[in-house]
Amino acid sequence: MSVILVILLFLGWQPAAKNARGNELYQQEKYEEALAAYTEALAEDGENPALHYNRANALYRSEQYPSAVQSYTNALDGEAPLDGRARYNLGNSLYRMGRLEDSIEAYKEALRIKSDDLDMKYNLEFVTRQLQEQQEEQERRNAQNRQDNDEDQEDREDREDQEDQENQEDREDNGNQQPEGEDDSQRQQAPREGELSRAEAERLLNALNRDERDIQRRLRRQQATQVNPEKDW
Repeated sequence: MSVILVILLFLGWQPAAKNARGNELYQQEKYEEALAAYTEALAEDGENPALHYNRANALYRSEQYPSAVQSYTNALDGEAPLDGRARYNLGNSLYRMGRLEDSIEAYKEALRIKSDDLDMKYNLEFVTRQLQEQQEEQERRNAQNRQDNDEDQEDREDREDQEDQENQEDREDNGNQQPEGEDDSQRQQAPREGELSRAEAERLLNALNRDERDIQRRLRRQQATQVNPEKDW
């Protein structure tokens, strides 16, 4: 159920016949034409709060809510009964603009003037309940956003920890990696550049020993078969 607009048209109000014409058009729901008539009447009597009020009603029906707010505000300079109605319809216009807190304040001001008005009480309760629902919904959204942000932060931290662990494992694997078929003892015994390996040194030493034995055998055979030559004087 939507808010209720209080309509008070000054059908018999004078001096301006244009105001009466505006009231007639308003009753026929010709709100744009009524607005034009009230505007012309205000051009002749711009200080009249009733004209501002009637014009504000036409603006409200034309869904020109910001302009209606201004016209209702102008009507608040009138006597107390008009002040109460203007504040009530001001609250309706503010509600239509989504300004719920301002709307509630306008209804409260109207009830201070006319505390037994059931429509005012209904609208005040209706808009107050909507405001509370909006605030609760906003709180739920904020809580959900905080939860989502916390979960996103936890996910980022988990990914970072996983990446750090994988990087650490890669560094350890690279540090322990060695050529296929080679153990630590073989790698430690690898010769430096320009040096013989242990196997190569052993092969060379064995070859030298064989050559030495062969030389000794040949010398012994020669000594057994050869005489010393005469010296040449």
